[in-house]
Amino acid sequence: MNFEFTQGRLVGFHAGQTRSEIENLFGEKPYQFMKTSFSVSPTDVYNNRSIHVHFDKDDVIEGIEISRPNVFLCFGRNVLGEIAREIADWIRLEDSSFAEDALGYFIVNGRLGLYVPEKGDHPDVLIKTVYVSYEVPAIAPPSDGRSVSRQR
Repeated sequence: MNFEFTQGRLVGFHAGQTRSEIENLFGEKPYQFMKTSFSVSPTDVYNNRSIHVHFDKDDVIEGIEISRPNVFLCFGRNVLGEIAREIADWIRLEDSSFAEDALGYFIVNGRLGLYVPEKGDHPDVLIKTVYVSYEVPAIAPPSDGRSVSRQR
């Protein structure tokens, strides 16, 4: 599938969407599992689409994970399956809120995460997953350029 993140949002998705609205968007019932022992609501998995959708206790979207082989356009460029360091160098120029930690890169004031947990292992590691947050407040990277910690 093709996804586009533009003007600070993922086209077709918005804060406040419910589990049933997301199911209707995809046109299928997902597989569900509890991501952690602290989860308050199951994560919906659309296996044939490489997508996980996270919800709060009221079944309202908290975030969506999109993985390869999907296409995810950000600032008009696909980031999934691309070399992480090249994307990081380019995206720093596109978004002044760019931050980085051991898990990857965060932009749009932390609302979009590009997950690359093995980025230190090899210079040509690829971006395999993106995460769009609908949580309030979103992940807020420090303004002083320090790395951020993602809590989930």
